[in-house]
Amino acid sequence: MKTLIAREQRFPLAVFVLLGAVVLTVPIPGSVSVVMTRLLSSSASISGVELLSEGMLLMLAAATVTAMVFTWRTHPSRRLAMSTGAVGVALAYLLSENLKLLIAQPRPCQLWSLPGQCPPYGDWSLPSNHATLAFGAVWVIALATRRAGITWLALSAAALVALGRIMQGAHYVHDVALGAILGLAIPAVLSFLVLTVRKRAHAATRNS
Repeated sequence: MKTLIAREQRFPLAVFVLLGAVVLTVPIPGSVSVVMTRLLSSSASISGVELLSEGMLLMLAAATVTAMVFTWRTHPSRRLAMSTGAVGVALAYLLSENLKLLIAQPRPCQLWSLPGQCPPYGDWSLPSNHATLAFGAVWVIALATRRAGITWLALSAAALVALGRIMQGAHYVHDVALGAILGLAIPAVLSFLVLTVRKRAHAATRNS
């Protein structure tokens, strides 16, 4: 079985996962997450910040579809991993939605007086669906393209999605960190499991 992610692509993905894990260890009042959210959300009045996340997420969605269509036609051997990764993103999104209901954490803009629009109380904060989808897209793009440069560009776009959500007060830093981890980890685990099962099935067929 060929390696899912090229060696040079693993570093950027690992950096984001590890940073997210560190931030998630301190999601309490006065923590790094809350302090950084306070600082970044003070920029919520900057013109266009509310469109930052939406615009970057749409760009990632378009890039994902383009990469999948191109790879489907030109690299049949990558189809299973890529498709499984896409299914993993959908599962990560569903998990994110259910975790919101379970944790029921209010958004920063629901607790602090911030400029701009804020979702109504009951539309919970943790984890960030935007970050889940954005970083899930990064995984699928990485599987499809197998190019470190494109992976870095996708990660930068996903980071802007997360940053925009924090700046407008819709999420804490730890919200987008957990969303990023879900978006990367669930598709990755699913991809590895499916390809491992296929490899063993092929090996059993050859040995029979």
